Amino acid sequence: MPSPDSRLRWLAPNLITAAHIAAGFLSMLAASEGQFESAVYLLILAVLLDLFDGRVARRLNVTSDFGQEMDSFSDAVSFCAAPAFLAHAAILRPLGAMGVIVALVYLLAGVLRLARFNLTADAHSKARSTTGVPTPVAAGYVMALVLMRDQIPAVVAALVLLITAGLMVSRFRLPEFRSRSGVTVALLVGILNYLAVVAWPNWYTVGWWNLWNVIILLVAKSEDRRFQEAGSTS
Repeated sequence: MPSPDSRLRWLAPNLITAAHIAAGFLSMLAASEGQFESAVYLLILAVLLDLFDGRVARRLNVTSDFGQEMDSFSDAVSFCAAPAFLAHAAILRPLGAMGVIVALVYLLAGVLRLARFNLTADAHSKARSTTGVPTPVAAGYVMALVLMRDQIPAVVAALVLLITAGLMVSRFRLPEFRSRSGVTVALLVGILNYLAVVAWPNWYTVGWWNLWNVIILLVAKSEDRRFQEAGSTS
């Protein structure tokens, strides 16, 4: 029978995941009432919670298939359903049926990306890279569109959503957080850049954030090249 200590250690990351799901649901409620900025802030909270649940589980040595499934369900709520709902409510509604279709395409692309991830990811370790744009990153672009909705035509926003959906199901290899690496430092700076977008949503902050994303990819490519060269010489 599991000890009380082991049950508490198992409970900690799952409570974070539960809070993640709650944030996504509350974001949809806020969007349904036209409180779009509040909806965005709740999704940012979901992103922050998503950064910690898996790391807490690995730190406490309580990773499990159950936890991985819970994490995937939370991502489906907060980074697939909630952004699609928010985008439609805040931007796409004037497009009528086309706006609904775009939101559905985004939702389905996100779910397909998660399903593929579940088939290839190991709950007990952290891979060096991931296939396709992660759903939290895609949600970040949706949130930026919502914050800048008065500056972007609905048709342009719909096109960005479709491109983002395509990138989620693409075969592009993108870097993951890794301990003690330049990529991790670059990703952390990228998060700070995104918080600047949230605080001051304009073309300057959005442009710098996207430029920094390119820098992250270049840093990751350089590190992977050195990793492969080290492996070939060992």
